[in-house]
Order: sequence, then structure tokens, then C-alpha cells
Amino acid sequence: MVKGMTSLAVLSLGRPLLWFYTGVGWASGLVALVVLVTLWFRPSLALLLLVFTATLLLRLEYEARFLLPPQWQHKTAELAVCLSQPARVFEDYQSAVATVTDQPAELALRQLRFTADAGRILHAGDCVRGNFRLRKPVGALIPGQFNATRYYFSERIDALGSLREIHTVTRQPSVPVRLHDRASPQFLSADAQAIWSALSLGWSSSLPAHLGDLFEQTQLKHLMVVSGMHVGMVAAWGVLLGRALLLLPGIPLNRSFYLQLAWVALLCGAFVGLTGFGFPALRAWVMLAIPLLALSVGRRFTALDVLACAAVVITLFRPQAWLSTGAWLSFLLVAIIVRLAERWSQRDHSTVWLALKLQAALTLLMIPITAAMGFVWHPLSLLINALMIPMVTLLLLPWSLFILLSPGIAWVSGYEWVVGFALALLEWVSPWYQSAPAWTWWQIGLVSLLLWWLLSQTVERPVRWIATPLLVVVAMVMASSRSDIDTFQMTLLDVGHGQAMVLQWPDQTWLYDLAGQWQDGSSVARQRLAPWYRRESIQPAGLLVSHADADHAGGAYWAVREWPGASRVSGNPDRLAQLSGRPGWRNCHRMGARQNSLPFELIPVPLALQASSNDTSCVIWVPTSAGAVLITGDASRMVEYWLLQARPELFPAAAIVVGHHGSRTSSASAFLDASPEALLLVSSGDRHLPRWPNADLVAYTRRHGRTLHNTADLGTLRLTVKDGRMQLNDYRSAFRKRWLK
Repeated sequence: MVKGMTSLAVLSLGRPLLWFYTGVGWASGLVALVVLVTLWFRPSLALLLLVFTATLLLRLEYEARFLLPPQWQHKTAELAVCLSQPARVFEDYQSAVATVTDQPAELALRQLRFTADAGRILHAGDCVRGNFRLRKPVGALIPGQFNATRYYFSERIDALGSLREIHTVTRQPSVPVRLHDRASPQFLSADAQAIWSALSLGWSSSLPAHLGDLFEQTQLKHLMVVSGMHVGMVAAWGVLLGRALLLLPGIPLNRSFYLQLAWVALLCGAFVGLTGFGFPALRAWVMLAIPLLALSVGRRFTALDVLACAAVVITLFRPQAWLSTGAWLSFLLVAIIVRLAERWSQRDHSTVWLALKLQAALTLLMIPITAAMGFVWHPLSLLINALMIPMVTLLLLPWSLFILLSPGIAWVSGYEWVVGFALALLEWVSPWYQSAPAWTWWQIGLVSLLLWWLLSQTVERPVRWIATPLLVVVAMVMASSRSDIDTFQMTLLDVGHGQAMVLQWPDQTWLYDLAGQWQDGSSVARQRLAPWYRRESIQPAGLLVSHADADHAGGAYWAVREWPGASRVSGNPDRLAQLSGRPGWRNCHRMGARQNSLPFELIPVPLALQASSNDTSCVIWVPTSAGAVLITGDASRMVEYWLLQARPELFPAAAIVVGHHGSRTSSASAFLDASPEALLLVSSGDRHLPRWPNADLVAYTRRHGRTLHNTADLGTLRLTVKDGRMQLNDYRSAFRKRWLK
């Protein structure tokens, strides 16, 4: 039965991802293949696999039917939603995830993630009725980066929206919210209160941005998410409390063992319920309940058997949970800890030494994990975790629960002092964090295998030589170069409202525009694109920023420091020198003979036409064996008409990056008509107000039977020229193509 459970666990982990990326057809086909192979040697197991996987696929299909229907995209609906956690407040807006309690009959939304202005702060327990502008639950799609669509589906967030008008706000606090409201007035420190809420109630998603960044930089974010460590500590305290209760008169001693098991399971279940049944906490509770149940009937499971059973049970209740990167990561790390603990516990190690070895192992294994996920890592994470894990689990967690239950006698001021001391220490060491290593996927895999081998083996002196050839192989792989570009390749990255392109030839690479900025002024390129640039081994010969608007030049300050030797060109060089803090920017409209060595042609726009910042945009013409690619930045129709008259030889183009994100100021009909067969690409964000592409451009493409390839709908686009043919690809999953058109 355990072997069968292990097989089901493997299917539980892999089948949702296969269904998400390849679709129900491929997932069903693989199921049939596995069942046929298994049927040959174990018919009973084959039947079990068939029933389980069929149930799993049906559950996933059922879950997808709650998503926002395509016809409701950018429509306004009157909804009633209730918040179980407080909204996360930023400088001029707030963001929250809420349960939908009332909606039009055509909708079946379960949860809505929405934004609202910061005029009226929303708290946990608030129920809001108002008009919400809805949009599909998708986010920026950059290959190898965080997949927002997958995350939203795993969390049952069926739509995104913006609160346009509030009708009423009422209070309907749940029991956790009532406990929070009773204890929160005792706090004077907002940071201490936020950490207390995260530890006692699981409100980690409501942590202020500066605390979230601090915990991420010091690799302590896992401590703020209620998971196995927290549930295990509650179980330990429950055992001690249970033994004390058994000393009371009237307790039947012959049933004390079963009473303790039931007490621990119920206490941990109450804690998990208090924190909102988050996946890490729920997984930990299931992993605790399974061995407790086995002990109650006289059975014993190994730790890996418990993991397998937990995976199956969780899949039966919530199959899409395995689409979350966090779920995979936490489950993988638990499995690694279990495996290493089993091997190392056979040696004569003290508990403290074993714990330190396990933490050191996790620190090393986090290096390839951070490379894969694009996380940051800290060289002192071993020491930081060795100090903070005991502080949180042994001191702050029980103290947080004590404050929640008895705020009047829990000495909140002492709690605030301890939290303040810990935060001061973390702020002191946080500047030393490092960016994720720039490795490809197979390099990450090789490094992971090598580290696992080194950690899991007893590396005594006679066998240490075995690691030598592995180190040589990894070194060779790390030094290997990526495959060459055949002729030309252009990647239009999905950066929301803004633009960032990578133009690649066999001998050089140029970046055209560097995306925008977040509302706090931080660079999208530095935070979101940098891991992708590193993983793709992007070493540009030049940075070409079309003009000085923030949605195109937001990453200039970071880029000139990341690639100090790259040439710098812009339509507004003086302004770019100010934004980047570096001189040396050349004017793309005055390059003259200096552009002869470039693989593209810069089209100088007459000074008389540069009437606005948009019209200073660098216009480039890229010849390829399959036709030319024309990129105009944010240039207006006036510049487009001038191109038609002054440079008719540029037309027809084979591909056009539509100007100014498809706004009304660009994309004149005559300009598009001059290239009737051209691919039309546009970089825009799925804004709450769908300003771009504008309605006239959309109507034009429909009227002429042309397709507008929009990053807001398709994610990152890659245009490849090979063997005289031009091919356009995107990176959407089968799930997004089918359910979120």
C-alpha cells in the first residue's frame, strides 16, 4: 500500500503542472500510458492510478470554471466582498484579497484581488459592497520568472479588479478578527504588531513592504509564513500541556495515550484554522495527523511515507495547490530535511549539531533554488537562521499566541522590545544580500545534483576523490556558452505598461528600452528583468533608450552600472545622463557615419518634428533575411507620416512594433496600410482602465483581418528569423490559452 501511495504522491505533485502547461489532452494521454505500463505488472495499482488521476483531472477542470468569463474583461460589476486580512497599504493605494459573497448571476467568483485608493483604509472583517472593474487573473509573463497566473489559480483568486465606487462598508468580523481587534490596541509599534499578526493569525501577506523586503533579503521570509515549523512547535507545547492535564483528577489513565493524540491533533487543527488554513500550515497539519492516526491504530510510518500520504490527501481536497511555487519549494525542502536527517541521525550526533548540519545543508541547497526562482540569498543566512529560528519558534510564536488569547497580561511592551532588537539586527546585516546566480536550467540541475550527493553521502577520505570529476563537469558546464543566434532574434518582454526589448544577432546584442518603474520609484528592469537577463547570458554591446519617459527609461540607472562598457544611445541624451547618473549618451538623431557599424539603421527624425518627448524617440529599421522590423518607440503620427513621405523605401516592413503602446497618438491607418502583411506587436499593460491599445486601433485590426499581438494578452513575445522565415512565439501555458483568452 505504501508503494501505491508513493506512486499517487508522484502523480499528485506532477499532474497539476502537466495539466496547466500542456492541457487536459496531453495530461490524459500520459495518464493512459502510465496506467497501461502499470497494468502489465500490477493491475490493482493500475486501477487505483486510473481512478485517482481521473478524479484529479476532473477536479482541476471544475476549479477552472470559477474564473472570470472572457466577456466580463474590463467590465464593471456590483460585488460584495469580505476581507479576512487587512489590506496592504502603499503610498497612494491599497491592495487586498477578499472573499466574494454577492455577485451577478453570470459570475461565480470565489476570491477577488483588488486595489483601491488609500482614502478609506480597509481592515480585516470589513465587508465592502461597491462597483468593481474586473479583469482576468493574469500577470506579467517572463520565461523562467514568477508566473502570476499559476499563483492566482493555486490560491483560488478568480479575478483581479479595482474598486471604483464604495456603496457600503459593514463589519462582519470572524473569531480570529475579533481576537485581533481585542489585542491590537495593546501595541505601540506598528512593525511589532504586523509580525505578531503574521505569527499568530497567518497574516503574512499584509506585512508592510519594508518588512517583506527585509525578511526576503535575510532569507527569513519562511518564518513569517505559518508552516511545519510553527505547527510542530504548537504540537510540542500541546504535548506538554496535555501531560499536565492528565494529572487532573478524573482523567481515565487507560485512555491517556489516545487522549493525548486527539488533543495534539485538535490543538494544531485549531491553530491552522486560526491562521486561515493556508497551504503550508494545512500541509503540516495533515503530515502531523497521519502519523497520529497511524499510532492510534498501532501502525508506524516512515517520514517519507508520511510525506507521500500528505501529498495525496492535500491533492484530494485542493489539487491546484501544487501549482504554487511555494508549495513545491516547501515540500521539497521538507523531503530533503527528512532524508538528510534519516542518514545523519544514524551517526553519533547531538541534537544541536544535527540541527546545525541540516541548516547548513539547506543554506547550500538554497543557492541553486535562488538561481531557479530569481530570489536573493544572503551569505550569512546560516548564522541568521541559527539565531532567528529558535527566537521565533521558542519565544515569539508562543508569546504571540499568548498575546492573542490574553492581551492584558502578556507584557506586550516586552514583546515589542524583543521584536525591535531583532529587526535592528536584521537591518544591520541585510545590505550584504546577493542577487541570484545567473545560471541556466541545466546548470542549476547539475549543481543541485552535486550538492545533494556531497550532502547525502558519508564523504570519508577514501571516497572523496569521487567528487573531483563531478566538480570538473560542473565547472565546464558553468563556463559553457549559449547557442548562437542563427540570424536575428527579438524578444519583446512583458513588463506591463512600458517597453523593453532585446535585439540579438550572431555577433552582438542591443537592448531597446529598459522598462518602467514601480510606484515606489524602483526599477522594473532591476527587480524583474535582471534575473532573466542573467539567465539568458545577455551581455549587450549597446543600450538604446528611445526617449526619456519613465516607462521606457526606468531601468537606465541600473543598466549603466550592470553593463558599464555598453554603448549608450538615446533620443534625449541629456535627460538620460541625468536619469542614469552617467554621461556618455549619444543622440540617435545625430549619429551620422558612426552608425555604420551597427546591425540596424537609426532613422534621424528632423529637429522640427521633435515637438514632444515622445517625438524624440529613436526610430530603428532592422533588415533581416525575412524582411525588415520597424520600431518607432513612442513617436506620434506626425513622425509616421514623415517616414512614409521621406523614407518610402522602408516599406513594407515584415514586422512593426506598434508605436506608443497602441495609443491614439500613433499607429495611423496609412502607416499600417503601408505594410499590409506585417506582424503587429505591441507592449502594453492590462490596466484597470484599458486605455491602450486604443479602440480605434483594435477596430482597424478587426476590420482588416489583422492580428494585434499584445504582451498584455500573450505575455513575452519572441520574434525569430531563421532560414529566411519569420516566426513569432509566446510562452503562454495551455491553461492561459484555454481559460483566459
